[in-house]
Amino acid sequence: MQLKTILTAVCILVSSTSWAGFRISGGLGLGQTETSNEITDTEGPFVTLVSMDYLLDSKNMVGLEHIRSLSLSPMSTSMSFTGIYYSYYLNAIPTPYVPAEKLGPEEIVYRDLGFFVGVGVGIAGSNNLPDEKGKTSNAAGFYLSPRVGADLQLTRTLGARGQLLIATTMMGTGTISATSLLGSLFWCF
Repeated sequence: MQLKTILTAVCILVSSTSWAGFRISGGLGLGQTETSNEITDTEGPFVTLVSMDYLLDSKNMVGLEHIRSLSLSPMSTSMSFTGIYYSYYLNAIPTPYVPAEKLGPEEIVYRDLGFFVGVGVGIAGSNNLPDEKGKTSNAAGFYLSPRVGADLQLTRTLGARGQLLIATTMMGTGTISATSLLGSLFWCF
């Protein structure tokens, strides 16, 4: 009985229709991340984002995210936010682009910008070395991350997203916060 259940689950996961609302995205943005405990450290001017989205319906999306600070001089990426998020689209989530001549009479597509508001929650942490006096800026805790943005479907499988994202720890040891304007590309399955 358990083998049948496992095989059924594998078949569902492998089928193309189960991946229909699934997207993977990666992006880079301008912003600054700050960690504060006994002392304060900042990293910037970049922030990176990797996420996996699942479309619940034409207006609601949930996903997993990993946001990370990025400094180029000196090269470092010591602060991160990892969690889940929810986005609500004010008009509709853009659908994959299909040329008009290939649309069937029963198909509906949304080709405009899809504006959204959302919120993310999860765990944040930093891992900087202590200063010469032994004081640390390391912090860890649960974060809350409001965001606004817009999606645009470019092709059948590729889309672009722009968003303003603010993340800050609400409880934990020390504080970590990030503010960024991100641009990312997403791949639809």
